[in-house]
Amino acid sequence: MKKKLYYLFFASIFTLNVHAQVTIGSLDVPQEGAVLELKSDTLGFLPPRLNLVSLNKPDPLRVHVEGMIVFNKTVKTDEKLQIGFYYNTGSQWRRLYSTPSFTENWFYMPSIAFDTSNPSNEEITIDLYDEFKNQLNSSNNVTASDEAPVMALSTIPAATDLYYYVTAHDPEVFEIISISNDGKMKYKIKASASDETFLNIVFVEK
Repeated sequence: MKKKLYYLFFASIFTLNVHAQVTIGSLDVPQEGAVLELKSDTLGFLPPRLNLVSLNKPDPLRVHVEGMIVFNKTVKTDEKLQIGFYYNTGSQWRRLYSTPSFTENWFYMPSIAFDTSNPSNEEITIDLYDEFKNQLNSSNNVTASDEAPVMALSTIPAATDLYYYVTAHDPEVFEIISISNDGKMKYKIKASASDETFLNIVFVEK
């Protein structure tokens, strides 16, 4: 019995080597140019699911392997790791996006008005994400180009899918206290705004 199994094993290896192309799930010949093709009308492809440690470390793999694709199950904000597919460049992990990302992965927040008419030591909270979402997904007072949808974006990232930055501001007018993970900024108005007052806010897609 063992001899028959050995013969079957070596025969299978020989067949794979001869054809050099394999179809799993069907006896059909693989698509031209494909070394491996999976076929099914009811099943999906399930890649390895693991917990990455860092974008720059191969762990839990022993070494970086260029072209390796895995599904990461761990969220590590400090390491910029999110749940999803990652591929290996040979020296680090990079996230695979299922939808087109924003240009260069970042964008300025749309213009909004800050009331600086009553300077005080009072702490104020503004939801940057809601302000952004309401402008881009609102049909109120919007002028669009010919044939463009009234709403600028049909889908937008979730609040926690973005990083929030105040890249520059007038310290004579604004005191920035903190920005939460979902885009709520706490600040104080120290003085009334002038013609030279500025506040630059940048969103970065994770």
